Amino acid sequence: MNEIATETAPEALNGSASSPDLVVGAIERGILYGRFVPGQRLIEADLTRDLKVSRGPVREALKRLAAEGVVALTPRRGAYIRALSRAEVLDLLQVLQAIMRLAVGMAAARIRRDRTSKTHGYAEKLASAYELLKTQGANGDRVLQSIARTRFYDAILDIAGNRELVRINPVVPTQILRMQVHSFLPPQTHQRQFDDYQRLYNALIAGDPRQAKWIVSLHIRRSRIQMLHLSDEAFAPTQEN
Repeated sequence: MNEIATETAPEALNGSASSPDLVVGAIERGILYGRFVPGQRLIEADLTRDLKVSRGPVREALKRLAAEGVVALTPRRGAYIRALSRAEVLDLLQVLQAIMRLAVGMAAARIRRDRTSKTHGYAEKLASAYELLKTQGANGDRVLQSIARTRFYDAILDIAGNRELVRINPVVPTQILRMQVHSFLPPQTHQRQFDDYQRLYNALIAGDPRQAKWIVSLHIRRSRIQMLHLSDEAFAPTQEN
């Protein structure tokens, strides 16, 4: 396993804290930064060593992440990053569509007001995040692409200015989904996604909430259709209730 201590809170590194929260945060960051991918095992001994905590907080963190559907705990395999079933993916995209429609509408309106006041701070923040995404391109490394996408959407949520939207945004499952299906999508799908990002960026920079909401809705709706037709190999088996 790659070292993850460098991404943890400073107090974890000097041994002054050993809360399960720190372990949960480190694992989630590991997912967001591509260190942990669907199906990858999480070894307790590695986590305790890298995070400088005892096994108690690690086990508690793994149980919490299992309850959230991020980690699976099995007698033989131990803990590993869960892949999503097709049904879970469709549910996730439905939620994302609602969240992002609201977020892009609010962000576009704030960018328009920002331009009227001639401060341009929001537009510059969005431009910086989009430039990173544009640099990766449709054919870039899947991990770097996913990180850039996360930062682009984070910038939109930040500009929207609603803390509850940030709190409920399912960023970790979304990253798992991206990593999980990337290799199953044809090149033209990746290109179309990046074309959508450019159109969304243009609508946001123009301060057009209606256009921004239409573009993000179309983008996610197309993703849901794609997930309906993707091979079963791309998904985890559906969990029986």
